[in-house]
Amino acid sequence: MMAVIWSPGINEDFPHDETLQYLLILCSKVALNTLVLSFWRHSILRSFLGLCSVSMYVADVLLVSAVTSAWLFKEHLPTSTSMCFILAHGSAVYALLPLPILIAGALDYASYPYLDVNSSTQRRAVSYCIVVVLMWTLACSYTYNYTDTQPMAIYKDNARALVCRVHGSSVAFQFSMQLSIAVVLILLLYFKKMIGWIRRANKLPEKAQNFLYTQVGGCGNSEIQESSPPLFVSLTLGFALNWMPYLLMCLACALVGFVVPAYASVNLLWMACANSVLVGIAFWFRSDRCGPLGKFPDDTCLWNLYWHLCKGTSPTVDAKLTTRLYIMVHKPAMTLRDLA
Repeated sequence: MMAVIWSPGINEDFPHDETLQYLLILCSKVALNTLVLSFWRHSILRSFLGLCSVSMYVADVLLVSAVTSAWLFKEHLPTSTSMCFILAHGSAVYALLPLPILIAGALDYASYPYLDVNSSTQRRAVSYCIVVVLMWTLACSYTYNYTDTQPMAIYKDNARALVCRVHGSSVAFQFSMQLSIAVVLILLLYFKKMIGWIRRANKLPEKAQNFLYTQVGGCGNSEIQESSPPLFVSLTLGFALNWMPYLLMCLACALVGFVVPAYASVNLLWMACANSVLVGIAFWFRSDRCGPLGKFPDDTCLWNLYWHLCKGTSPTVDAKLTTRLYIMVHKPAMTLRDLA
């Protein structure tokens, strides 16, 4: 993938400098990432993926500052050299980070206590910071030694353009593509019942009194409607209602062959989507143990609502219980040592 640094101008002796356009693109990216942060602000510092997103936001601001400096001092420093250095290294680092972030984020949620941000400890936050700094250090060290930052000249129709080799994030692209296909297939399998489930989910907060438990006890004592979806399908539905526009946009870009370089992609949007996926999978595996009462490290999807949609129960009865009390009520066989 190539980024054009100087494009042919009206006069061949005076090519057009594209630095200002890159600056506008990166400023637009920072503005969109700021919007994502505003929706994720409540729990973003309570998970590894959230802290990685904050670090990426800081890196985006530094990238904008670097491009701004290159544009302001273009009379003293050739933009062909500075811009190629900035774009090549920036895209290489952003292309390397998604895979280790996904792996570390999955391990984080596998060990997250009750999937409740209120259970997060200061020691856990310190470990997040150490791992984030280590990841950025390794990625920057690798790109510094192995990234080609020399601009190249290409010719087409006797016109000369100066370009720089940049990278796209194949991991983020493949993750979004495979996730889009999986979500679409799951929804198609239950398409006939999907509209009814969506209507019931929308009515749950308004008509919760119609779903009260018949007695205090396990979920098996609750009134379960015959058409309730399986838990995995219910959580997939909750995820799709929030993230389907983004996934469809990724599919559309893939179909038309539109590839965005890693430095220009709205990486916080992808990080928020990946965070919702990992939280949903972790909740699916551990829902019987932790219940739907915790404050999840995800401000996008209403996982507890779609848990109640699956069980056919009301969110009103258990809403007054803490996570530990919920476990004691619904899992009375568990010992106090298991709750510790």
